[in-house]
Amino acid sequence: MNESPADEVFVYTISGDLNHDQLEAYQRLQRRMDYAARGFPGYLQQECSVNTDPQDGRLHATVRLHFQSLAACLSWLDSEERRALLREANEQFGYRYRTTLEGQSFNQWLSARHPPKAPVWKVNLLVWLALYPSVMGLLWVGESTLGRLPLPMNMLISNGLTVAFTGWVLVPWLSRVYRPWLTTRSRRLNVLFGLSVPVALLFALWFFSHVPGTPWSQMS
Repeated sequence: MNESPADEVFVYTISGDLNHDQLEAYQRLQRRMDYAARGFPGYLQQECSVNTDPQDGRLHATVRLHFQSLAACLSWLDSEERRALLREANEQFGYRYRTTLEGQSFNQWLSARHPPKAPVWKVNLLVWLALYPSVMGLLWVGESTLGRLPLPMNMLISNGLTVAFTGWVLVPWLSRVYRPWLTTRSRRLNVLFGLSVPVALLFALWFFSHVPGTPWSQMS
């Protein structure tokens, strides 16, 4: 039986009330259910518990079914094998059950497939980190070409090149590098990655301020 990461497990809960004379038949039913479910892809395990109600003395039974995905869970719940076992249990000892959804497990499973969006300020910092060296580099290498064009045309072409390079190359690359930081709630990661952005910008500022042969170095 394959294991699945905990944050991807989908849990479905089945509960019901039993009389004491139904307990043995109920436990036999769950063993058969577990055996049948093992033939379905994505099934992981089941957890069974039986507790006595302190008010009326009846038994309260709970089964938690673990699957690798919601689709795997639905496949088992709608299967003819399961329906046949439930019909048999109803006929033999009048078993009644009710189902509930584990909200926490569902939220974890859903979050694993739809990661939270990165805060806008983090995205803007990465765009800034990509944009500054792109603009400075283009000014440098384009001095003898774009620099000779009228300013409106220069800006039109320069902006197009910069947006294309940052949007298709630098920002996607930085998003992969900073992926742990973009959606984390860890204070340590936020501090570590957050400080690296201004540090990188300051390094780029120092580099472009001191490298010889740039158009702006000749103006100073």
